[in-house]
Amino acid sequence: MADLKSQTIFSVLDRTAVISGGGGGLGRMVAKSLLVNGASVTIIDQFQHRLDVVEAELLELKQKSKLPGQIRKIQGDLGHEIGLKSVISQIKATHNEVDILVTAAGIRKVNKTAFTPGESLSDLVKATNSLSYEDLDASFRINLYAQYFLTAGLLDLLGAAAAKGDGRGSVIMFSSVAAKHNGQFVPAYQLSKAAVDHLVRIMAAEFADHYIRVNAISPGLFPSNMNPMDPAHPDSNMKFANDMPARRPGTEEEMAATALYLASKAGAYMTGANMVVDGGRMLVAAGKISSKL
Repeated sequence: MADLKSQTIFSVLDRTAVISGGGGGLGRMVAKSLLVNGASVTIIDQFQHRLDVVEAELLELKQKSKLPGQIRKIQGDLGHEIGLKSVISQIKATHNEVDILVTAAGIRKVNKTAFTPGESLSDLVKATNSLSYEDLDASFRINLYAQYFLTAGLLDLLGAAAAKGDGRGSVIMFSSVAAKHNGQFVPAYQLSKAAVDHLVRIMAAEFADHYIRVNAISPGLFPSNMNPMDPAHPDSNMKFANDMPARRPGTEEEMAATALYLASKAGAYMTGANMVVDGGRMLVAAGKISSKL
């Protein structure tokens, strides 16, 4: 008889999770959600101070709730081959299996000059050429290459976990609704995230024989270093949230629920999919493309 209790279906108890971008907003949310539900977590980030802050939060959660999971941290730059190889080597030194791999590290580079429909052709030329080669290259190295090579480098550990069934051997990549809408003058971010969407399908197909599952989460506006939601912040994105059906940013609980579904037995029948969690952002995110329309 099927056990339909949520604590059974969504359980990640005693599973091992590796989370890149673990010092950032989304990676931090996922790390906390997995830890409080009984998993051991290894968080990876480029910046030691961010790792230290999140580690302290995780340790406090563990001590208060008497959680069984272990907490590890690895500082490393996933935007370069040497850093990637070092991180993979450190993970393999402490893990025989990886039940859950979350690739949440990401950056967003915007054109230094924007264009508003109705401005001159020279303004359009200036805006289009204000994206540097370095910014486009960095965006693909962090947002795409790091997700590919971290997954590839840990494939044997993912496969060992997947062989045990019940949804183990789950790769959760992070894309974005920006991969799908036509907002203008953020092409480095949009292109690199659109590539992630296809990478998910490719890897899910390539790994199908061993049923190592690969899925993506495409978040809308969740509070993070990349998405400041405080209205007082000069780069606040709250103005976009106010136009959405939900009329608010996403919450930690909503991100946790999505990640737990994909990481657990609950999502064991899902691979090659992309879960959009955006409060209706995609319904309204079109962008004004012409002053004549």
